[in-house]
Amino acid sequence: MDELLAKAGSQAVTFAVKSGVSLASSYAIKTISSLLIQLPKSESSNFITFKTELEDRIDIISAAIDLIKLVAARGNTNLQSTLKITANLERDIKQFDDNIQALLHIIENSKNEKAKNEAIHEAECYIKDLLKRIEEITPYINLALTTSGANLSTSLPKSVSPGLLLRASNHIFHTNDIFKENVKSSIAVGPSFECTLFTIFYNINIKDHINWKEDMKRAIVTMYRVPSENTKELFKYTLKIKQSFDDERYHNTEDDEEVPRELIIETRFLEKIFFSVSGKLLKLEERDSPVLILKATKSAGRTQTKNSDNKINWYALGPYEADSTESEHEKTTDDDSEYNKIGEKHLSTSIGLLEYIIRLTSLQQNDQCDILDVDDERLCIYLNDENPNSIQKGVLDVNSITKKINDMKLKDR
Repeated sequence: MDELLAKAGSQAVTFAVKSGVSLASSYAIKTISSLLIQLPKSESSNFITFKTELEDRIDIISAAIDLIKLVAARGNTNLQSTLKITANLERDIKQFDDNIQALLHIIENSKNEKAKNEAIHEAECYIKDLLKRIEEITPYINLALTTSGANLSTSLPKSVSPGLLLRASNHIFHTNDIFKENVKSSIAVGPSFECTLFTIFYNINIKDHINWKEDMKRAIVTMYRVPSENTKELFKYTLKIKQSFDDERYHNTEDDEEVPRELIIETRFLEKIFFSVSGKLLKLEERDSPVLILKATKSAGRTQTKNSDNKINWYALGPYEADSTESEHEKTTDDDSEYNKIGEKHLSTSIGLLEYIIRLTSLQQNDQCDILDVDDERLCIYLNDENPNSIQKGVLDVNSITKKINDMKLKDR
């Protein structure tokens, strides 16, 4: 399916999940900071040095691992063994954090000075061991990057719309501010979108033959920032697709014989997004409007209908187009159109705006940080399409990362 869409000339973006090493290490550094507060001045200076060195090394190694994960996600099978090494490092960092937290509990609560001093000494040993572990893994990471042929463009394609990008960013900033005051409530990110939902079914008799079918003629699509039960998860989003029966179709609603369906997709399960300016990508000749195709893992969707047996789910969203001319003149379908106000709800038909909201919210969730704090290189991953026909050459991230890795030297203790 990926190959078919790429051949069709659609712009594709792979959502690169932030490495578990990055997230686990950020928690570990916070734990060390808490430890520093409890240490006597005679011990704190030494631990500050440890903390600084650990932060520097983790920043460099995390950037390398993120790049490896991205390249692997784009089909480079040579990096699979390296991913196992990084998974082991993530496990070690999580164990390190647990150990430091346990020692911190002793230092905070124990009245026995000997026990406190032993805990401080153990904490120092754990930090030295983790630094040594990173030193051991560095040559393998360096070798993997050098031999993988990783080529990541840091220039944005001409297809990126600055206007839509700014509008999507503004909606996300606004939601972030509101959520700080309402952390237990779900909050819509930007407007809701009037869309038509398409899903696929395969013809097993014809190889690589895929048919798209209209699943919901009119659907209201909304991105929500939702509360998380995990206190360490700051950003969590779900894409809600709700069927509307106000779609010029017949629906048997008597005795609830037929009820509007609802599909909820957690953005953390989104793997890739394809965008095409024409609905002909779906081989729907009667549609000539933009189409957004989402690739998600099977566990991504929750709906009232029975899920398929495929491990991957595919969803296509196009702007809702009313059949009757009477309704048609009341709305615009231009990709940069303003919102249509229907009743008390603002609806947008801009598939392009929806695309940028999905890209940026996925970035915030995967990296667990505000998009204002994201590096340019990381942002480019989520804005740069990977269609071989449209990728433009840019600065090679792998070069700068490899240089930083080569410059890393463990100081003698």
